[in-house]
Amino acid sequence: MIWHITKRELYDHLNSLRFAFTTVLLIGLMIVNAIGYLGEHTAQSTAYQKKVSASLDKMRSNADSLYNLLTEGPGPLYKKPCPLSFCANGGETFIPESADGVGEGLFMTSSRFSINTTWRMKYPQSNPSLWDLMPDYTNVDWGDIISIALSLVAILFTFDTISSEQERGTLRLTLSNSISRGTVLVSKFLAALITISIPFLIAVLINLFLLYTSGSVPLAASEWGQLGVIVFIAFVYVSIFLGLGLLISSRVSSSSTSLTILLLIWVVWVVLLPTTIGALTSGLQPTMTHNELAARQQSLASRFFEQYDELWRKTPSREIPATEETLLWSKYLTEDARDNEKLNEEHLDAQIAQVQFAISITRISPASSVRYAIESLAGTGFTRHVQFLEQVRRYAGEFRTFLTETDRADPESPHALGPKEGTSQKPVRFESIPKFEDRISFSEAYNAAATDILLLLLFFVVLFAGAFLSFIRVDV
Repeated sequence: MIWHITKRELYDHLNSLRFAFTTVLLIGLMIVNAIGYLGEHTAQSTAYQKKVSASLDKMRSNADSLYNLLTEGPGPLYKKPCPLSFCANGGETFIPESADGVGEGLFMTSSRFSINTTWRMKYPQSNPSLWDLMPDYTNVDWGDIISIALSLVAILFTFDTISSEQERGTLRLTLSNSISRGTVLVSKFLAALITISIPFLIAVLINLFLLYTSGSVPLAASEWGQLGVIVFIAFVYVSIFLGLGLLISSRVSSSSTSLTILLLIWVVWVVLLPTTIGALTSGLQPTMTHNELAARQQSLASRFFEQYDELWRKTPSREIPATEETLLWSKYLTEDARDNEKLNEEHLDAQIAQVQFAISITRISPASSVRYAIESLAGTGFTRHVQFLEQVRRYAGEFRTFLTETDRADPESPHALGPKEGTSQKPVRFESIPKFEDRISFSEAYNAAATDILLLLLFFVVLFAGAFLSFIRVDV
């Protein structure tokens, strides 16, 4: 019986103007998406390779001595572009594309002896307000199409599903037969879902055909798997608004009233909440400003100057074993780099916590949850950036360990890393230096998307259960 009613509803939907509108809209948007991203990944990959090559060339030139690597570091570390950026741009324009690993320069002692500071990580310190949670994009991505267009289409297919039959009296006739109300509701839901799925899948196939055949987006088996999960998420998201439409349509007797209420909910839930709540809640966890960070760095430098007051009159030497002066300079430079990097990490962690808190609040809207899930699977957005920074931190530790072990292997070094006189001066084999490679972890992508997928399923269960309870109480 469910399939019989579903076929009847499906026939009505497929022959409606709404279906034609939906088909043209979704295909048009997907074609615009494909055209907008043609060649973009190729250009991003080419630029990424050039930047990485330039960074490696600089590292190779610094490999003429271990001391140069100690003071200059590995150079900028770049984030790899993801081929699925057409699914969700993720506000990449607002997120730093690299993390800098550089030295701080040199200073002069009272004896006119120049000392270079050692390398430390300077993580990107962007203002969280620039990490827009729902920014405006030049190109339309899948996240926009799914979160905005599909939700609106779902409302158009369900706002009068029950209310119009009440107005015409056909609902009373249907329920006068031996058909349960649950069967009628499920049939109407399935018919609307299948109707929307047809043009959406056609539009997706056209989009992927244009992108794949152009050669601008290489898609391996893992990317195809992620695309399949994104399509599944889109169906879950559409189901949420189908449930909402059925709920409101069963609560009011007028189709025009149902449409007005649903459009109001759509504007608030899909348009206003994602764009305003994040901005409002970001101030609930304020972080230190750039001026405050600079002041803390200056305070840290002043404390070191006071702590090592005698240091400026001491000169390191190449003597083996290391002299007291050389060891003192090594201790100072090591602690200076460590504490400054720790301060940078503290500032960065506070910014990350601020953005993550705002993201958590905006999940009150399913439009936000579906976008975050798609960004996680596409390898873009803020979650991907946090994964990149975690890789940078691990690499920084590996690079320091390499410097220490290489210095220990040189019998001609005083083994007091920091000052030039206490550090190995021998050239380093470039191939032995650890290289940073940004790896996109698909397991982490799925794990990051899991929370939002569960939230979307919860939204659907609650709304469909509400529609069911409301429909069985409808007085026909």
